[in-house]
Amino acid sequence: MIGLQVKHHFPGRIRFKVVALKQYRDIGDWIKQSLMAIQGIRDVRVNDGAYSIVIEYDKNLLNSKTVEARLAQLDLTLSQATDKDEHQFTRGDIAMNIIGTLSAAMLPQKWGALSTATLIAPTLLDGLNELKHKKVSVEVLDAIAIGLSAWRGDYQTAMMTQSLISLGEYLEQQTCRNSDQLLADLMHPTDCMVWQILPEGEKRQVSSTQLQEGDVIELTPGSAIPVDGIVIDGTALVNQSSLTGENLPVRRELDALVYAGTSIHEGSIKVRVEKVGSEATTAQIAKLIYDSLGEKSEIQQVTQDMANRRVKITLGIGAAVFALTQDINRVASVFLVDYSCALKLSTPVTFKSIMYRAAQQGILIKGGSAIEKLAAIDTCVFDKTGTLTYGDMEVTDVVPLCHSNSARDLLAITASVEEHSNHPLSQSIVNAAKHHELPHIEHGEVEYVIAHGLKSTLNGHCLVMGSRHFLERHEAVDFTEFEAEIDAYEQKGRHLIFISHQGRLIGMIGLRDHLREDVVQTLTSLREQGIKQLVMISGDRAYKANMLGDELKLDRVYAEATPKSKSSIIASLQQQGHKVMFVGDGLNDAPALTKADVGIAMCRGTELARQAADVVLLKDKLYGVAQTHQLAQIAMNMIHSNIKITEYVNSGIMLAAALGWLSPSVSALLHNGTTLAILGRSVAIKNPA
Repeated sequence: MIGLQVKHHFPGRIRFKVVALKQYRDIGDWIKQSLMAIQGIRDVRVNDGAYSIVIEYDKNLLNSKTVEARLAQLDLTLSQATDKDEHQFTRGDIAMNIIGTLSAAMLPQKWGALSTATLIAPTLLDGLNELKHKKVSVEVLDAIAIGLSAWRGDYQTAMMTQSLISLGEYLEQQTCRNSDQLLADLMHPTDCMVWQILPEGEKRQVSSTQLQEGDVIELTPGSAIPVDGIVIDGTALVNQSSLTGENLPVRRELDALVYAGTSIHEGSIKVRVEKVGSEATTAQIAKLIYDSLGEKSEIQQVTQDMANRRVKITLGIGAAVFALTQDINRVASVFLVDYSCALKLSTPVTFKSIMYRAAQQGILIKGGSAIEKLAAIDTCVFDKTGTLTYGDMEVTDVVPLCHSNSARDLLAITASVEEHSNHPLSQSIVNAAKHHELPHIEHGEVEYVIAHGLKSTLNGHCLVMGSRHFLERHEAVDFTEFEAEIDAYEQKGRHLIFISHQGRLIGMIGLRDHLREDVVQTLTSLREQGIKQLVMISGDRAYKANMLGDELKLDRVYAEATPKSKSSIIASLQQQGHKVMFVGDGLNDAPALTKADVGIAMCRGTELARQAADVVLLKDKLYGVAQTHQLAQIAMNMIHSNIKITEYVNSGIMLAAALGWLSPSVSALLHNGTTLAILGRSVAIKNPA
């Protein structure tokens, strides 16, 4: 237990006093990220000094008891103290600092001293607190620079520096807050209208966000299931591909569980609501973002270390200048220049900005580490099904093998029987017939032979359709006459469905993988962005997989792959020195997504694939892969250029300050102006050029 006490509450907002915060300090970021992973939580604010946590939530998804229970479940022993919850600057703070700067310039000395002392006190206390913990950080340098100016009576410079520092911090905080809020909004469930059955038996249409535990709803074919629940009446086939990756609908009847994010394929059921909002299965996707927001990338850690080293260098140069010149003005000018602000702040702001921009384009990137790894990728590996192709197939050829039927007749006959099957291949044939507006052909009872095909009757005679093995071995259909024609279509990579009537082969239907429309554009863009190898993994036989690989001009093709071998292929490429990005969507892709340097899950990927991936595409467009890589390159180019600008410009300012060419006020203006400009560059990439 963490000792919760509700101090204030009204619907949508609740404030707790948390006694345990006395023991666990500086964990505000950890608490926020843990709670923001709960769907329906809008904002979290932690006040260490008051030992309080304020939580704003969506009252349509959560209630105060649920919020309290989720907060009570947090294990604070798992938290790791972050760098420190820095002072949160507001627009009011910036306005007060600007007024203080004007006051220092216009008011009498003693009044300027009073206002300055009041406004710079938080910065001085931050610096003292860092020294107390034996840290030499940018807070220490800021405190020395501002304190030294105030001690000299140069209140205007002290306040101008304070104003610029607060403005820079505010820009960083706002960028991070806006990015987090956008990501939280994207995780908000899409509501839909459902029929609720009232206790008296009447039905009314309500928004899914209004449903509560215990409510009963009626779901019909095509209905999205918005909650987790239990079937209390009826039978239906439920499409669970969004959770399991399986294309075939599953039967759900009395007492069976159904899950949010799935849909009704056939039949009608009544469902008693068990879980809604943040408790529902699909709500857990929010953790894709918030579990990773606090993770620092390698470049972020490098710039942090670089910034800390630069603080010591600045202090050393200031001490050397004083030893040589005894000029306190020069020392003040030097101390007002530090590399660390721009180095430390610009990197996380750049990452947040590019995550914001990616989210606007329907791409969820899990933190700065993923962005950094993305930019270094040289090999992109695609799982074929559901990635380069859609999960279904398309009819490409209808080939009559007798004179009594045309292609239209053959497709109409086949579709009329296949519509009784939910197999993806059957549905592809049915869709092709619907597209050509073909009539339904009357036939007899349909028998489904598992893993082989379908049997029926046409005009009183046996009609069979399915694989060659089924027709040839089980139905004794002779294929000899048509071997050359069959071989020609197989060489084209077609998947063939054969149809026989009265024991004779009357035709075949060729299907192929339904390539995504943007696949060529995506592959071309990746090559232009510097990806050296494009690789495909497929479970198809070698000749079929290689045919698609040749069509798409891929560098390597791995055929007849199993779930286990996918991960091994990734490992093999990595052992050859490649930085590998894997793009997949299925349940069996999770090991490869985890093994790769960067894993990207497609929009319709399974829940497990989404959890394992570093990036999730929210739109069902393959081109999002190229966009993701391009955004990562933009972010890393910005970070490296910011580092160079910071080094060169601040070195010039510090040299001029050490030589006595700059007054403290000019030194502060140039340095902080540079920092703000660099932060402005990082913020600006939120929006496309």
